[in-house]
Amino acid sequence: MTPLPIYQVIPANWAEHHRPTMAGTRQSPAIFKRISEGPAPYPLPPDWDPSVTVWTADVRVQELNREGGATAAEQPTTLREYLVACPVGGPDLRAGEQGDIVHVIGRELRILNIMFGSYEFERHLVCVDNQTQQNPV
Repeated sequence: MTPLPIYQVIPANWAEHHRPTMAGTRQSPAIFKRISEGPAPYPLPPDWDPSVTVWTADVRVQELNREGGATAAEQPTTLREYLVACPVGGPDLRAGEQGDIVHVIGRELRILNIMFGSYEFERHLVCVDNQTQQNPV
């Protein structure tokens, strides 16, 4: 069955209409950092930080029921994946092996994947927490 030719299934401005509701669910402040390119200065200053802040936003963090583990160089590793929901817009973020880092709820989550869609009322990032390499909080 085909729809009526004058009927629009998804109304105009549907995503924009839902964005304020979703904004109320994002209540964890986050700092998005990018590791700067190039070598560290020599001699290394005591306050040197290899990262630059590219964005700050309130986010929502949800556990994805995917975890992994392996042994590399005789060291066991534990990985957990999370969905980080943030506002639509903001700067272009980097994903993958050299992905940007999200500092949120006392953790450092590396962006693995940026999810896209045609009707977005928030931006979704799949991030990984390498629990083996985290410093105690």
